[in-house]
Amino acid sequence: MSIAKRAIRNSTIQGIILASISLCVTSLALELAVRIHRGKVFQFQSSTAESKNRVGRMEYHSMLGWIPKPGRFSSDWTSKVDSFGIRSNGRSIPTEGQPILTVGDSFTFGDEVEDSETWPSHLEEILNKHVLNASVGAYGIDQAFLRAKLLLDKYDPDVVILSFISNDINRTEYSYYPYGRGWKPYFKYKDSTLVLQNVPVPQELSSRKFQTLRHILGYSFLADFVLDRVAPQWWHDFPVTKRIHNDGENVCLALLVRLNQLIKRRGGKFIAIPLATNGRIGDNERLLSLIKRAREKGVEVLDLSADMLKLQPSQFQSLFMPSGHYSPAMNRFVAEHIAAFLRERGIRPPPNKSLTVW
Repeated sequence: MSIAKRAIRNSTIQGIILASISLCVTSLALELAVRIHRGKVFQFQSSTAESKNRVGRMEYHSMLGWIPKPGRFSSDWTSKVDSFGIRSNGRSIPTEGQPILTVGDSFTFGDEVEDSETWPSHLEEILNKHVLNASVGAYGIDQAFLRAKLLLDKYDPDVVILSFISNDINRTEYSYYPYGRGWKPYFKYKDSTLVLQNVPVPQELSSRKFQTLRHILGYSFLADFVLDRVAPQWWHDFPVTKRIHNDGENVCLALLVRLNQLIKRRGGKFIAIPLATNGRIGDNERLLSLIKRAREKGVEVLDLSADMLKLQPSQFQSLFMPSGHYSPAMNRFVAEHIAAFLRERGIRPPPNKSLTVW
């Protein structure tokens, strides 16, 4: 080999080595920066280690798709759930008289906050009246409707609250929604009749590829930061959603009207409560039309989304947790508005009460 060729080869090798060293140093610096920003410099646990049990705090339900698992679960926040999938309110609770039943999604369940910091818990404290938090993360309005129907006879509530965000309207259009447990029930119009489909709900089927690589990369905060944005579907091991139709608003309207009629026949009161998001978990685009049409059909709607969106943008954003759910302060805001609304309609705590702690 000529001296010139040897020099070129050596220069190329040195360039590769220097580039590799530079890449490693830069990557380590960025890794450290991300860890400092997240306040977890010395955490050495794979962020994808639990992905083989993607359902997390959920268990299979043949009618609803999924409900919360019973027990106590802790991560960045703690939740305690009873054998019927009802979340604890974190305090002694009045058990005399008819309760308030709340159904909805993770904003009502209270993701990212403690049991005593959810808005159903605050509502119970303010009214001194038992409030059942039967909400479930990633539910659509269809699942919340079915959940309420299943619990009416067991708990005989005098008030039923179904709260929802705009994204819950979208979820009624899916037969498979990976941010919950997967397969779910859905309603679809057939010959102008609303028909429940996909029940019993199939058990989850999921093909997971390159799990070892995901697990190893999960130890890197830098990889989590990048892949969460570049390839979230693979990074979080989420299969593709399965959309059945695009008629979510009409389906939701029909279900709200049905639930309103059902509860009125039982002598109770039904309230639909739309809630606003900050854009991290869907937008708010589909709320206005459904609110207007529901009111036209006689459904009582407390539009808290409008009250929230009137706040100053900086104040509004400050009332959310890092993953996009409500902070304890926002949950208090929601509870106070609902309590005032109910008091105006004569909802009062029972005259005699006993306390139960669980």
